[in-house]
This record gives sequence, C-alpha cells and structure tokens, in this order.
Amino acid sequence: MESVKQLKEEAFSSHNAAVFVSSVAVSPLSTTSGNRYCQKYEILRQSSRVSNWEEANNECKRKRMSLVKVDNMEEDAFLRTFLDKENPGNNADGWFIGGKYTNGRWTWSDGSPMIYQNFPGGNGFTSMAQEVTNYAFIMKSGYAWGYVSPFGTQRMGYICESTRC
Repeated sequence: MESVKQLKEEAFSSHNAAVFVSSVAVSPLSTTSGNRYCQKYEILRQSSRVSNWEEANNECKRKRMSLVKVDNMEEDAFLRTFLDKENPGNNADGWFIGGKYTNGRWTWSDGSPMIYQNFPGGNGFTSMAQEVTNYAFIMKSGYAWGYVSPFGTQRMGYICESTRC
C-alpha cells in the first residue's frame, strides 16, 4: 500500500488538469493498488475572525481539513498556478500554509518534518534559539515562501487541504 505522500506525488506528476471551482481546486484523482486518492484545496481570504496561524489551523480542522502540507515542487507549482488564477487575497499579504518552526526545526501542522521547503535561499529559517516560533506562508507578491512570527502584523488568508475522497 502506497503512502499518502507517494500518492500525492503521482497525482501531481500526472498530466490531468485540475478542476477549478471558485476558490477550491481538486487535483486529478488517482487510483493506485485499488485505493482512490483525492486532493482538495480551499483558499480562504483574510478575515477578522482568523488573525494568526493557530486560528487558521483551527478553522481548517473545523472544516475537517488541515493547513496545506506542500510535499514537493510539483504541488508547490500547482498551488502557485491556482493562486495566480484565483488570487482571492484581496487585502491580504499572503496565505498561511502548514509549516511551523519551533524547537529548532520546521514541521507541518500534523507534526511531520518539513522535508520540502521553498524559502528564499533554499534552507528556510534556522536559528540557534530554540524558543523561536515562526509560521510559513506564501506571499501574495510573486507567490514566494516566507515566514512570520506569532506577533507579526501581516494580514493573512490561509490554504486548507483535504486528502479524503
């Protein structure tokens, strides 16, 4: 049985086009070893109800989704294309994704290590200070990755993801 990560990689490397509906994208459906694999993204605008990464994470969970976990360069490119096409940012500076830097390392909101990173410079934020916390986001301008502190004043939307069919 293939892992979800392997299935995601297959879905994004296939040549099937994604279906765009409003601010929701559904990736190509894959069937591997008799198992179906679905991918759904929802881009949510910046709002007064969600003002930080933790609140965005909780809102995604409320929807039975999670903040997006970008596993590879194909998925990253897919998201950039989706954001460029839809761009529901309005007055936002960008969109939170599932990356969190704490205890000296980057992890995704599910606790798994952030293997794929696309921060400027290629390495992401690293610090000798273990108590530093930062959150990953995709910038509205150019769709580059960045990170913000919990005390940042940026206005952020967020991207939720579901892998359930």
